[in-house]
Amino acid sequence: MAFPSVIYGPASEAYNDYAAVTAPGDNGAGGPIAYRHVQPLGKQLVTADGRKFRFAASGGGTLVVGNVLTAGVATASSQDLTAAAGSVGDRFATMTTAASTLVNVFAEGFINSSVAPGAHECYQIASHATFTSGAGDIVNLAPGNSLRVAPTTATRFDLTDNIHSRVIQSPATTVASAPVGVAVVAATTLRGCWVQTRGVAGVLNSGTSIAGDVVGTGLGGAGAAGPIAALATQPIVGWCMFSDATSITVFLTLDG
Repeated sequence: MAFPSVIYGPASEAYNDYAAVTAPGDNGAGGPIAYRHVQPLGKQLVTADGRKFRFAASGGGTLVVGNVLTAGVATASSQDLTAAAGSVGDRFATMTTAASTLVNVFAEGFINSSVAPGAHECYQIASHATFTSGAGDIVNLAPGNSLRVAPTTATRFDLTDNIHSRVIQSPATTVASAPVGVAVVAATTLRGCWVQTRGVAGVLNSGTSIAGDVVGTGLGGAGAAGPIAALATQPIVGWCMFSDATSITVFLTLDG
């Protein structure tokens, strides 16, 4: 079975942005993924010249064209959650949540078992009802996912939003999540948009790059890229092709 995860289209599509769709309901165990935008988060757009883009949703503010973007930062309230007992084959996972949420905040995201039984098992989330900040909250697993190991009350779950949901400007110095691309349109809060992940792009400059340098983000300028000094805190985004005082031409290598 083929899944339409890639669009081959005109470059003009990369510069469109879209309002969020009407919030879908909790679709129940075995139900479809509750997509919140006109495209699934992470869908790839490839243009004729080979540039690549991923569909994302802007976070808490308007995106700035040329800024490096990262995924939103996971919160402590979505980590180390106590599981309820379950069975192999269940299409849902039950836990005690630590904060109230709106419906489907984690739809298209993932649930990871961080403590045994079931340690390191990871499942995609299809939908969920409003979390009550207490016992008995449920996430429904995406089609093709079911519990492979039966959780017990010793199991701990971590909930992670889709990496392309609520993307934000890369921090100036301490990058706390993975880089996801470069903004090519000034999408306002929570709008769907494409972010560039591969190929030639114009990026905000930080530091003194020269052609051929490997460049990354987290170098002292929010949303900027520049020559890397420490891979642990300055993740690679691509290769410098040309640099001037405020802008750097980068061949992005975030996407294959």
